[in-house]
Amino acid sequence: MLTPNAATFLHAAVLAAAVSLASPSMAAAPSRGPTLPEIRMAPGQAVPACVTPDRLMRFIVERNATLEPRFRDIARYYKAHGEGLGIRWDYAFFQMVLETNYLTFRRANGDWGDVRPRQNNFAGIGATGGGVPGDSFADVSTGVLAQMQHLLAYAGQHVAAPVAPRTREKQGDIIESSRALRRPVRFSDLTNRWAADRNYARSIEVVAERYRTAFCTPGSAPVAASAPPIPAEPWQTRLALAPPRPLGPALPTPPAPKPARTACDVWSASYGGTVALLIRSASGATVNYTVLQVEAGREQPQADAFIEAHAQNGQTIARFASREEAFTRAFELCPGPS
Repeated sequence: MLTPNAATFLHAAVLAAAVSLASPSMAAAPSRGPTLPEIRMAPGQAVPACVTPDRLMRFIVERNATLEPRFRDIARYYKAHGEGLGIRWDYAFFQMVLETNYLTFRRANGDWGDVRPRQNNFAGIGATGGGVPGDSFADVSTGVLAQMQHLLAYAGQHVAAPVAPRTREKQGDIIESSRALRRPVRFSDLTNRWAADRNYARSIEVVAERYRTAFCTPGSAPVAASAPPIPAEPWQTRLALAPPRPLGPALPTPPAPKPARTACDVWSASYGGTVALLIRSASGATVNYTVLQVEAGREQPQADAFIEAHAQNGQTIARFASREEAFTRAFELCPGPS
């Protein structure tokens, strides 16, 4: 989150294009700015089909040719964690673009901002100005999750175990102010709250409009047609159908080798909530069992989000009423974690 001076520096480049992109409604209410979508995904709402992780990364790379390689998958984390928490992840991504100046972490004049790339802090969480760098996170995925959880608090929902210290310290005050609105909280309500900048919502919408112009208008960013399945070669069909031919006397069957003990680890993760899922995945030769705390009623999307972000090809193998029960089962399956 930014002080007025920091916000002025960082948002100047985006606002310079606002005149050509602003709609009549934006011009009619300069103090309030545009009305942006609700932070929480309301029933009947959806992220537009033209917004995809691949296109979002193209949008970034076209404006930041020196993007750090470790950020090249960041849009996938926005989709995964956003869907897990029910957040409009496209606008969270556009907010990140604004806060980091297309992941350059530099102000409009080229100077470094208070937050540096190594912090994995993509929304200025805890950066209160005057050189205060704000919170830091272990990796890109955790940094994205921190932003999503902070947005959840702004939407008026308590986060059980936030990964950001700033969220843990301030979410009570944030939630109280948000609930005082007595309506669903929108990204436009972040103006003068998330950042001390009266143009904050307008700046986010300018980024969103740039994306829509490039990827959501007729004739822009055509979607590649899926390739037809490759037919089997004739020799493959023959091998599959040909009867086996005798090859002489049978050789003695060698004794089966003793199976090697599979290395395993037990981990924990949380989206908040009291329900615990046990997720099994593999990393090389190691099998990982993760106890994932989720919200009741949101087990499937939050499990899918975690698997997408942290456990590719993993699967949920059990559901428990408490994390203690889940850990007991995890250690039964993996009695000696590596």
